[in-house]
Amino acid sequence: MKFHLWFDPTQDFHNYAILWKPSEIIFFVDDVPIRRYPRKSDATYPTRPMYVYGSIWDASSWTTEDGKYKANYNYQPFIGRYKNFKLQGCTAESPAWCKPPSASPSGYGSLSSRQFSAMQWAQNNYMVYNYCHDPRRDHTLIPEC
Repeated sequence: MKFHLWFDPTQDFHNYAILWKPSEIIFFVDDVPIRRYPRKSDATYPTRPMYVYGSIWDASSWTTEDGKYKANYNYQPFIGRYKNFKLQGCTAESPAWCKPPSASPSGYGSLSSRQFSAMQWAQNNYMVYNYCHDPRRDHTLIPEC
């Protein structure tokens, strides 16, 4: 899924969170759930521990309205910098002070009706691409769809 968020992410700090549970993965932006990835089978669910990886690469062929806007290499070298980057992770064995995102479902339940409505609002108004609805893709090869 691809989103054009309801704010300009370059103008202020924002909180991005991933709640990874045995039954589902939920992605949050400023405590608003934007995507829920339920565990449908062991074959389509990540089994490795989560880690963070940052890179710069040219994805203009698919991220910019199917290549409408190409990377301009006249501005290279491209450099990524992180400022006030904070990373927190909790496992099932973490101490009690290690908490999931403030708006995350409590315990191991799924989204509340309010959170589900918020996710539908984000997807209906700000999602610009969903590979599960892409007519160019063979959806029989994408088990999560």
